[in-house]
Amino acid sequence: MKCFKWNQFLAACGLIFALGFFVLPERALAQETWHATLGSQSKDMGRQAIAFLPNEIWIHERDSITWTSASGDIHTVTFLTTNQPYADFTVGCPGFSSSGASFDGSTCVTTPPLIKGDSFTVAFPAPENYKLVCLVHSHMSGVIHVLKASAILPHDQAFYDREAADQQRDLLTDTDRKREPENHHDLADALGARVLSHRDNVIAGIGEMNATPAGFQSLSVVRFLKGTIEIHAGDTVEWSNLDPALPHTITFGEDPLNPVPPSANVSVDADGALHATLTSPADSVTSGLIVAAAQDQLFVPDSPPGVTRFRITFTQSGTYP
Repeated sequence: MKCFKWNQFLAACGLIFALGFFVLPERALAQETWHATLGSQSKDMGRQAIAFLPNEIWIHERDSITWTSASGDIHTVTFLTTNQPYADFTVGCPGFSSSGASFDGSTCVTTPPLIKGDSFTVAFPAPENYKLVCLVHSHMSGVIHVLKASAILPHDQAFYDREAADQQRDLLTDTDRKREPENHHDLADALGARVLSHRDNVIAGIGEMNATPAGFQSLSVVRFLKGTIEIHAGDTVEWSNLDPALPHTITFGEDPLNPVPPSANVSVDADGALHATLTSPADSVTSGLIVAAAQDQLFVPDSPPGVTRFRITFTQSGTYP
């Protein structure tokens, strides 16, 4: 048996201590780039997950997050300053930020509208809890928890990948909306047309809201199903938007340069629904955005009723795309 000499022991301990002194702080201060997904969609693009996936992430100060869009719908990655009014993406911060921007709560950061395949990275230099929003979909939100470099993080990237996949699956495969119209039992029937007193009723879109501890996500079915509808000359077709947050438009003829307002040949019925008359397949008309009223909040002026129905009376026979 050999005896380990005291001076050798001290030298070894000194070496270990020196390694620990130089290595451990460097590891604690290492910057990491995390990854998340922006929106998602079904293969036919008819179902859109309006969500940050996942919408809650814990990271260290000086870390970055890269969001990559997986949706045909446009979204933004936006961090507003405290008490900054929410506005759509045409107003933004104002102006758009470049990927690699840094957010510490003092200056707004926002992307332009991102489409599928686009990526954007934001760095977070200071510990704080930051709300994440989309300027295209006002209900789409999340939270980024930025902790000190010495803090122990509750999750790793593999956890967030699984969380994003689970949330995406739950949103895109949701099938529990079977309540409209009466006597229908599946989604295809629910989105079809039915004749009622010389009026066809068509669902222009449906959606369901989902909440997590960090904010809101939603599923939106963005499609006219049963695409061929047969009616008689003089009948009226009504489109209804059943999505709680996402607007839709109904357009015949030329696409408008600005899809937000209705065209000049649209009037308002006594019950608040929009109404137009087409006399020829060559006519053009657009509903503008039809959407439910914004959710009311405490100490904020009450929202007016939403415009969720658009009617067209077809006076002449023909095929109207």
